[in-house]
Amino acid sequence: MLNKVKSAFGGNKKIALSAMSILTSLALLGGATFAFFSDAGTSSKNVFKSGTLDMELSDSNEEDLDDVAATWGLASAPGDTFTGDLRITNTGSVDANHVELKFVNTVDEADSGPGVVATIPMDRVIEITTFGWDSDGNGSPETDLLGGVVDVNGNLIKDLDDLENQAADDFDDLLFGGTDSADHILRIAGRLHPTLAVDQHQGDSVSMDLDVTMNQDASQ
Repeated sequence: MLNKVKSAFGGNKKIALSAMSILTSLALLGGATFAFFSDAGTSSKNVFKSGTLDMELSDSNEEDLDDVAATWGLASAPGDTFTGDLRITNTGSVDANHVELKFVNTVDEADSGPGVVATIPMDRVIEITTFGWDSDGNGSPETDLLGGVVDVNGNLIKDLDDLENQAADDFDDLLFGGTDSADHILRIAGRLHPTLAVDQHQGDSVSMDLDVTMNQDASQ
């Protein structure tokens, strides 16, 4: 009987040892480290840069500049005329939507002669006969802006003084369509009025500055 017990105990011990061996092997397998392949790369030089809206102006005297001078001018007798084109270009990478215009006049009285006598300011006798805008960039001003100019001073003509004193938003939505590099023409023509200009205007002058602003979006 005792031998049977010992035999059974011995058998159980072998089973227990076998189980422990299996568990130990599983533990070793579970903690084992295997070699796996890998590869790495880098996405570099990811530069985030804004585009540009770059307006350049040209006239008959100068080409593609930030500012130009003497686009229009007149030094002559009553009835004589002038004309000139201001070409507006966007050389940037961002499309423009429209441009705005603002006129500012500075009147100077003559230092000698009949012109020293004060009379109607000179900017009120420079009549504007053409005021056109090329909105699609085809080189021909097809939009008549003169029809929208109000005779602010009531002298029955459209003149430089009227351009300066329009409502603030009258010239703030000149469409800039076509390609972003197309030339858009602002054409202004006029004359020294044949009857409103009198002796007292001799030697008088008016200097007109035209500020042009280009905008990207219609909300501006």
